[in-house]
Amino acid sequence: MRLTAPLCLTVALLVAIAPLSLQAAEEPSLAVQVDKLVEQLDAADAADRDAAEKELIELGLQDKSASSGEAFVDLLPKPNDEMPQEVQVRLTRIAGEIRKRIAKQAIAGTVVTLDLADAPLGDVLKELEKQTGNRVTDYREQFGQETAEKKVTYSGKDQPFWAALDAILDGVQMSPYNDSGEANLAIIDRDQGVLRRGGGRAIYSGPFRIEATGASSQRGIRAPDQSGLSVDFEISWEPRLRPIGLALNAADLKVVCDDGRETPIVGGEEAFNVEVQAGSHATDVTVSLQLPARQAEKLATVAGRMTALVPGRTAELKFANLAGAKEVTQRAGEVAVTLDRVTKNQALWEVHMRLAVESSDAALDVNGGWVFQNVATLVDKDGEALDNAGFETTLQTEEEIGFAYFYELPEGRELKDYAWVYRTPASIVAVPVEFKLENVPLP
Repeated sequence: MRLTAPLCLTVALLVAIAPLSLQAAEEPSLAVQVDKLVEQLDAADAADRDAAEKELIELGLQDKSASSGEAFVDLLPKPNDEMPQEVQVRLTRIAGEIRKRIAKQAIAGTVVTLDLADAPLGDVLKELEKQTGNRVTDYREQFGQETAEKKVTYSGKDQPFWAALDAILDGVQMSPYNDSGEANLAIIDRDQGVLRRGGGRAIYSGPFRIEATGASSQRGIRAPDQSGLSVDFEISWEPRLRPIGLALNAADLKVVCDDGRETPIVGGEEAFNVEVQAGSHATDVTVSLQLPARQAEKLATVAGRMTALVPGRTAELKFANLAGAKEVTQRAGEVAVTLDRVTKNQALWEVHMRLAVESSDAALDVNGGWVFQNVATLVDKDGEALDNAGFETTLQTEEEIGFAYFYELPEGRELKDYAWVYRTPASIVAVPVEFKLENVPLP
């Protein structure tokens, strides 16, 4: 039988498409792949178990975003006592490794390429945000300073964000204001007598900028053991980041004077351990050291590795039907949020909730300051958010913390018009940050 031209074309297309269709049909879904690999975690051969663990981690990192990584972790079964001990250990390790690697990617420093001559400052700040995701805002008007247009001349290729910003700010005689309380980094006119930000005093490590800002010494005459040296540091981070805490163990810090002698830390096992305040873009820390010998003029090197606690992903949990809500629980990553009840107390509506961490990760301690920075709003059908008028702690144990959030509805609005939305880190990852400062002057 002879085929007509249209029929020949149809057959040809079917022949061409058939391998693709067969391939699509043979490609298992992600959930099926995960189930198969999880089963392989209990294989008799250790090499097969190791291969399954490695492949699960690679699957979880196919998409580099934190949300995709957390979504993949949610596909993994939760470790429980019905599983073999090794499977439980491997599942915990897989989830932790995926979160850690994604957090490291998110915390990598950004770079800037600019070639400018007399460019308006506002345009330069927009270009910085476009290239790095870091929003920097001219805050001179809020401080009552002159707002005359400033011009920027700068040239640099693939420079760290902080190196580029420091050079730009030095050129226009401005400095950051780190406590604006907003997501953006504010900049204002520099006070007289303040030194340039560039010139090597600060170091850049990933998205962090670390600078020694002061040093003071005390020599105990009657009690020599009361002698000591205090060195102040400012630690800043790119404004796109929201670190929750910064910590440095004494064992991870080495300070050497210009006379070659090491200057140990005094006062305990921690050099510092601080919780980052919401809306802040820097924190000040003080390190206490033994008083160096009189002939020392500088700290030749201050080298260490601090730990930054960063959210792996911020989850947004939405609760509807508030009038009838009672002990409704939603989960995201390692966090479980329970809406206990919604009641009215005179003019205020009270939303009572509890937050628990379903993980052994110490970084997600419910008694950490991060829980007080979570955002809780009422949101209407048009997406308009109503902030709470305040909150109070109603419960606090080692495993769980509870809050009551208070809301005053606008005139003419009812509770049924709103859903309650709670934003919280779904996981927190500890990321190491190495640094080395040089030639810090002694008092």
